[in-house]
Amino acid sequence: MEILLSVVYILLFVLLIYRMDFFDCPGLSRKGISWIFGLKIISGLALWLIYTRYYTDRSTADIFKYFDDSKIMFDALYTRPLDFLQMLTGIGNNAPRFDAYYNQMHNWVKVYDSNLYNDSHTIIRFNALLRIFSFGYYQVHSVFLCFLSLSGLVAIYRCFAPFLKGKYILAIVCIFLFPSVLFWGSGVLKEGILFYGMGMLIYHWFKLCYGKITVYSLAWITFCLILLLATKFYILVSLVPGLIYIFWIAKSNRNLLFLKFCVVIICYGGLGLGVKYFIPAYDPLQVLAIKQQDFLSLARGGIFLKNDTAVVFLSQDQRAMDLIKTDDPKIWHIRTGASYCYWHDYNADVDTLFGTQPAVPTDYRMENEVPRSGSLIYVKPLKPTLSSFVSSLPMAWINTLFRPFPSEARSPLLIPAALEIFIYILFFIMCLMYRKKEGIQTEYVLFCFSFVFILFAITGLTTPVLGALVRYKIPGIPFLMLAFLFLLDEKALVRAFPFLRKYLTR
Repeated sequence: MEILLSVVYILLFVLLIYRMDFFDCPGLSRKGISWIFGLKIISGLALWLIYTRYYTDRSTADIFKYFDDSKIMFDALYTRPLDFLQMLTGIGNNAPRFDAYYNQMHNWVKVYDSNLYNDSHTIIRFNALLRIFSFGYYQVHSVFLCFLSLSGLVAIYRCFAPFLKGKYILAIVCIFLFPSVLFWGSGVLKEGILFYGMGMLIYHWFKLCYGKITVYSLAWITFCLILLLATKFYILVSLVPGLIYIFWIAKSNRNLLFLKFCVVIICYGGLGLGVKYFIPAYDPLQVLAIKQQDFLSLARGGIFLKNDTAVVFLSQDQRAMDLIKTDDPKIWHIRTGASYCYWHDYNADVDTLFGTQPAVPTDYRMENEVPRSGSLIYVKPLKPTLSSFVSSLPMAWINTLFRPFPSEARSPLLIPAALEIFIYILFFIMCLMYRKKEGIQTEYVLFCFSFVFILFAITGLTTPVLGALVRYKIPGIPFLMLAFLFLLDEKALVRAFPFLRKYLTR
């Protein structure tokens, strides 16, 4: 039944590709888009096989853990439909009775979290909603997310293709077929939603910039803003300055392009640093420093202990020194004077707190154990100061752009990532060797670079695990490749390599 239902939805989405005007793209036929959709389906199956055969713990596999949690939410539709609707929409879903659902989920609460929105809620809710159409079959969810991801990438292609005549095939490779984008953007993961939200936001923003301001475009932009806010807030933070810059250029002229770009970046950075004076809880530097520390603590591994009022985390080293057994095998104590981080409300998005175990013993139950990450790397500890961030930026960019190094690629998922870095370095060299002397669409180059470097700064500063870094930078890969593709003089390249003429002259 799962195969049959998946095939039905695949055929339905292919029909939409052939019928919807949205999929009418310069240099890319509807048949070509259908083939790309097929490649994404195959990539989604490959991702499923890898996590089924080699990484078999469903509770820690991203493609399964949110999918499995969504069943708990969806099952409420049959017994208490109002509870399902409240959890799905987030309206009044923090009442105590909802603890019965959330306590069964493994990922509704992110123990390490700032006071920003918990983006795990979005993917769990999405999967719960999709279960209405999928009847609980995983592969159907994969097909839906492949189509959403494809639609977002088509939107990005449609925005930039008019300025890449003669380079359509390279643009298709850069946007759709780069290995990490194809692989990670084709599973039951947040990346599918991210590509859809990013692509549609940029597409309708460009329509607003270069056409009439319509209610339709404004509605789409509002929807995409909310979607990105609820999925990955930092993606939207990285996109905003480029969007503002493009709007300015479109509504004025192309004079002083670089100066206008600098003005936007400086003003945007100044506003970001000034947020703490208006909303102290949202100081960006403080939030990023906490994110890094929380991620580092998780990457080092440890255990979570729980009682009725708090969740406590002890690192692996602390476990040996500070954890004390009791006569009851289910109850543990913490050594008096031991320091730890903790959270008061297990079912709320609250800041990390730090404390010391008092002399009076407290009973804890073992909640979860997190193994040490096998791809942990050194990142300079951040302090919530501008000087600390500036000094850490070069290494953050190097880590995101060029790691894993070949010597660090020891797992099946890191080896392709290391090879991919080698590929795009060669591509950069080619674009710079055969670069245009004039006629460069500078505003789009700057738009792409602004998004990439802000995104790579945030991920590089806060992510001390190579496996996570490989995935977190994926939304920026198509834009990084496009930025260099805009610089390429395809005619000079054809003169140097005549056999490319039939591919680069259409």
